[in-house]
Amino acid sequence: MDENLKAANLKSLADAAEALKRNGFGAKVCADRAEAARHVLSLTGKGRRVGLGGSVTLEELDLPRRLQEAGQEVLTHRPGMDPARRAQACREAQAADFYLASPQAVTRDGKLIFVDGSGNRVSALLHGPGAAIVVAGRNKLVRDTEEGLWRMRNVAAVANNIRLKKKNPCVETGRCMDCSSPERICNAVVMLWKRPRALDFHVVLVDEELGY
Repeated sequence: MDENLKAANLKSLADAAEALKRNGFGAKVCADRAEAARHVLSLTGKGRRVGLGGSVTLEELDLPRRLQEAGQEVLTHRPGMDPARRAQACREAQAADFYLASPQAVTRDGKLIFVDGSGNRVSALLHGPGAAIVVAGRNKLVRDTEEGLWRMRNVAAVANNIRLKKKNPCVETGRCMDCSSPERICNAVVMLWKRPRALDFHVVLVDEELGY
């Protein structure tokens, strides 16, 4: 990467981290995914219960495996679970010592935007676990909430629908159609202007493109 562009990216991430801190969040900029994974592991420690929301970013950091190898009890729902077991797994994850996820957008003035289909992930980022840790690559940094909501609907949601092989209109059109499909995955949106009072909340910004 061009050195001037790299410097500009790092400054943008650093400015966003400072804005997040002003809004009550813990925030750190990491140079790459390896540093980000090490930082997350340093926050969770050992012998704790860690809930995971569905996240390509967390998978790209190899965090599910790394957490288990560090002796954590990893709580998450998995493909193929029957509905009752899935619901139980989501409740267990929400009540963990730590809950890990990734936002769909981080604004330059320190706000976080999340979208969810079932609501388990966004609810865990409001109240329930002992602490929340969210990880976002530089591709999720946006100018403001308007751009963040656009990105959530027309970039992140479309990519996730394709990944999950959903038969929703956006898969064909490449943009949000605000559909009423029974397979719709965009049912709940949470925007965190400030840190929720009940949670210790950490944001890890990474100078790589990660997830959707």
